[in-house]
Amino acid sequence: MLKKSGFIDSKITDKRYATGDNFVSLLTFMGCSPNIELEPQEDKPYCYIEINTNEKETFYSGTNLKAAVCPECKTKITQITDPTGEILLCSNCHNEIQLSALNWRKTAFIAKSCIVIGNIYESEAIPNDQLLDALEEVSQSKWKYAYIRDA
Repeated sequence: MLKKSGFIDSKITDKRYATGDNFVSLLTFMGCSPNIELEPQEDKPYCYIEINTNEKETFYSGTNLKAAVCPECKTKITQITDPTGEILLCSNCHNEIQLSALNWRKTAFIAKSCIVIGNIYESEAIPNDQLLDALEEVSQSKWKYAYIRDA
């Protein structure tokens, strides 16, 4: 589906793909003139798409992680000691919290599958409804997006 829609093109590595001919049409770019290198080059960072799938749900976060808050007492939750678990105990009120229910303000998420768009500045691109709808149709599950900054 991603290749047919023109979102991805040829394989670069095991999980990475070059951007397809329709890549820029399936995203909304913020700002007046984003500087994105679409052609793979050895000596220059270029935009790529990486497809990750796991057997079970995985917690994804990066150096830009914003604190979520406990729905009960509003204590900030900045770190998860066991990201493989489904339930977190609030350190303040000891309320059991479903990890999937926390709002990490688009800086973390839990999923079995994700698509990474590499080398685009954080918050510069937003997947449009056409892309999100196509992903939902194929996977039979709702897709969201987040901005994860690597070190």
